[in-house]
Amino acid sequence: MPSIRKAQKTRGGSRLKAPGKDAQGSRLKAEGKSINLEPSASNLEQYNQPSALIITIDGPAGAGKSTVAKRLAQRMGLTYLDTGATYRALAYAAVKAGLNTTTDIASLSRLARHLPLRLRPTSHGGVQVLLGGVDITREIRTEEVSEAAAQVSQHPPVRAAMVALQRQLANHHGVVVEGRDTGSVVFPHAKHKFFLKADAAIRARRRQEELAQLYGRRPPLTQVRAQLHFRDSLDQTRRVGPLVKPVGATVIDTSHRSVTQVVQLMLRRIRAR
Repeated sequence: MPSIRKAQKTRGGSRLKAPGKDAQGSRLKAEGKSINLEPSASNLEQYNQPSALIITIDGPAGAGKSTVAKRLAQRMGLTYLDTGATYRALAYAAVKAGLNTTTDIASLSRLARHLPLRLRPTSHGGVQVLLGGVDITREIRTEEVSEAAAQVSQHPPVRAAMVALQRQLANHHGVVVEGRDTGSVVFPHAKHKFFLKADAAIRARRRQEELAQLYGRRPPLTQVRAQLHFRDSLDQTRRVGPLVKPVGATVIDTSHRSVTQVVQLMLRRIRAR
């Protein structure tokens, strides 16, 4: 499994020695790629309730959000928006810049407000993640980045900037958006909201399979379960945007349902409203 680089741990945060300057106004090397992190226009803009169709899908890791959201977006001709990828991109940029993801809150917030991020739709219904014009889609799926993303998402100023960015990415587009607070915080006025859940053991096996497909190596199931438990704890207890069932959301247990069955349930619910 590829890594960003060997990280130095400092009191719960990931700190990585990186060339260049602070997160603002730097050019960093990422797996042989040059990423331009020169400040862009601020992502913090006035939020206007979108007129386009917004469908939110929330739930814990391994519940099937990404797979279902991609399939539903394709079926409905909408854009797929992965909010988790935005936090992973921020975490990746932060670690590459040598920021401590637990303590460097001011620098993390500045980086989030000016993150040069683009999400480009792909032909198979997913998204290509571009940071400073460089494709980091594969790099942000490592466990190191997952842990860093869980840490940066705990900080209220960072989440405020990222919510603004996510709304900006969805502006003027009908979207199927998935994450952990999309129906409760990012798009609280969405017409259709869903919350997916699954048994912990099934979620762990799904995550293990995902990692095996990405990197050609199957991590121990006990390790995957421990990482999911850690992420669940952070998601459910953070002060801002915790993982909760949004008001009015339809709950679907995906433990013993196929992707097609879950999408059909969603389509029936959407058409009935």
